[in-house]
Order: sequence, then C-alpha cells, then structure tokens
Amino acid sequence: MSLGALIAMSGGTGTLEEVSEVISLIGLELLDGPCILFNLNGFYDDLRALLNQMSDMGSSSPCRQRGIHFMHLLEEATDILAPLR
Repeated sequence: MSLGALIAMSGGTGTLEEVSEVISLIGLELLDGPCILFNLNGFYDDLRALLNQMSDMGSSSPCRQRGIHFMHLLEEATDILAPLR
C-alpha cells in the first residue's frame, strides 16, 4: 500500500500506537512511505535507542527500519520526502 508519509510530532500514547503501527507495516513492506519522527528537544531519542538495540540484538535490522527517519528541523522533511515526488 502506498503511503504519502507519516510525520509524527511529540505526543502521547495514541501517537505512540500510531507510530508503532506504521513502523511495523513499513518493516513488513506493506507500506512504502516514510515514517518521520520530529525529534524536537530529543523527544524520540529513547525510541531511536530502542530501535538500534533491537537491531543490535537481531530482533530487527537496518533493512526493516529503512523507512524510519528522525528529524530535528522541519526543513529536513523536504530531503526525506523528495523521492516521493
């Protein structure tokens, strides 16, 4: 399924649930759009560390996480979204 993109701002458990679902679907190659996490003030640093740990321990892989992007500035979205044009 084609997904334009998911851009997540900092949020609560509902946002986490939606991000987790999109990350899973990207890893299963059921979605081809990027999941972009706006990492304002390091909000998603722990999620990034968890994803890296999962990869290090063999529970995931860089290939399965290829569509997950962390950005610190909104302007970075332009580079991430450019291939979708």
